Amino acid sequence: MKRNRTSETSAGRAKNDRAVSDVLAFTLVFATIIGSVMLLSMTGFQAMADYSDNEQLRNSERAMEALTENFNDVMRYDGIDKRRGELSLQEGTLSTEPGGTELNISLDTDSADASPVNLGELAYTTGSDTIVYEGGGIVRSAENGGSVVLKRPQLTCDPTNETAMITLTSVEADNRSIQSSGTRELTMTESTRSTQIANNVTDVSINADTDYDNAWNTTLERSGWNTDSYPDATCSGTNLRVVITVVEADIEY
Repeated sequence: MKRNRTSETSAGRAKNDRAVSDVLAFTLVFATIIGSVMLLSMTGFQAMADYSDNEQLRNSERAMEALTENFNDVMRYDGIDKRRGELSLQEGTLSTEPGGTELNISLDTDSADASPVNLGELAYTTGSDTIVYEGGGIVRSAENGGSVVLKRPQLTCDPTNETAMITLTSVEADNRSIQSSGTRELTMTESTRSTQIANNVTDVSINADTDYDNAWNTTLERSGWNTDSYPDATCSGTNLRVVITVVEADIEY
């Protein structure tokens, strides 16, 4: 009889041990699942939000580039004095500023220097980034003050062919802004066009007074200008032909 009771007790303990092990295993698996879900909720959703923001920024850049190509027809062609385009704001802010970057252009000849050019700007802000159209080019500016050039304006220095071509758009628009989730139509209309031509020039310089130093430094350097003394950039040759064209245009939206 004692042997039988011992046998029954051992069997009961075995069953209880298995039950405890099953509960413990279930608890560990459940905790692992809950932990994984929480981890994904903290990292995965943030990654998805970052991806969505980056994709919206890229779409905004492409939209501004398309709008710039359309608007620059006014600058490139004498026969075109108006262009229209659309921009999907997607809760972003569209604004215009009559000041913006100022370029001072100087020639080392008896010809009068070009008047300082206030480029003005058309800006689209989404999140912490601002995409700016100025001078016929595009700059992206971050909240920390950094900037990169997305499209260069026409500021070509070509000493080999003895030419310096400066073609700029100056935005003349009221200081205003609008925020919307819809699509906005914009119209650029030329108001004045001036062209100055100078021959037998050995040096032409541009001084950039701007909030986007990195972008303009890169723009001038990649366009053939010497930027060792930036914000002063120079184009030098033995007999340069310099053509400076400034198109003043109004933007309505």
